[in-house]
Amino acid sequence: MCVYIAEDPQNLSQCFDSILSQTVLPDELVIVKDGPLTIELDNVINNIKFPGGIKIIALPKNVTQGPARAAGVKAANHDWVAIMDSDDVCLSDRFEKQLKMIENNPELGLIGGQIAEFWENSEKTTKERTVPIKQECILEFAKKRNPFNQMTVMFKRDMAINAGNYRYFPWFEDYDLWARLIKDGAICANHPDILVNVRVGTGMYTRRRGKSYICSEWRMQKQLRSLGMINRLEFARNVALRIPVRLLPAKMIKAVYNRFARESR
Repeated sequence: MCVYIAEDPQNLSQCFDSILSQTVLPDELVIVKDGPLTIELDNVINNIKFPGGIKIIALPKNVTQGPARAAGVKAANHDWVAIMDSDDVCLSDRFEKQLKMIENNPELGLIGGQIAEFWENSEKTTKERTVPIKQECILEFAKKRNPFNQMTVMFKRDMAINAGNYRYFPWFEDYDLWARLIKDGAICANHPDILVNVRVGTGMYTRRRGKSYICSEWRMQKQLRSLGMINRLEFARNVALRIPVRLLPAKMIKAVYNRFARESR
C-alpha cells in the first residue's frame, strides 16, 4: 500500500480496518510513504495494531505510484504480493477467496477480481467494473483495456521483479506491468466476485483527460504494440477510440465510462 500527503486520514483508517478484519490476514503489511505525510496520516499509520509484521518504507520525496509501488514490492518478504489502494475497502473475505484460487491453481502468477464503486461521503455502491475471469478472455480484453482492477491484484513477487517491476508510467503503471507479465507468460485469472469497494469522486474523471493523459495513453498503446500484444490495425483502432475521449469535459468522460466501462448495481 502506498500513502501520500493528500490522502484523507479517515479514509486511510477505514482501509486499514478492512484489512485487519479479513478472514485470512496477510503475513505482513508493507506501507510505502510516498514522500512526507501529514501528522494525522502518520498517526494513523503509527497506531496500526497488526498481528503480522509491519514494514514502513519512508521515501524522502513523492515519486508517484509506479516507483513507490516498486519500492514496496522489493521490500516484501513473501512469494505473493497483494496490492491495496489506501482509500478503498476490502470485502472481509478478499484474501481468503484469492488464496483459494492460488491453492486450486498453483500455476497462476497474476490474479485479480471485480470491484464496486462508491462515491465519496457515501457507503452505497452504485457501479461495478467487471473484468474477464479466464486466461484466454483476459488476453483478448488486454488488447483494448486494462484487464485487471489494480486494487484487487495479487501476483508472484519474483515474477513481477523479473518483468521489470512497477515503473514510472503515469496513470498506466498497473496496465504496463500486467502487459509485461503477460508477455513473460504469466498465467492469469480474475475471481468472479467483488473483492474491493472502490472510492471514487469527480476528480477521477478530471485526471483522465488533457495533454498529459493523452501522452501516457499514446505511450501505453505503443507499449502494447512493442510487446506484440496488438498489431498495427489494433493500435490504430485503440488510438482512434481512446485518444479523442481525453479531450472531452470531465462530465462527458464520466458519462462514457458509465456507459461503456461500468455496470449499474
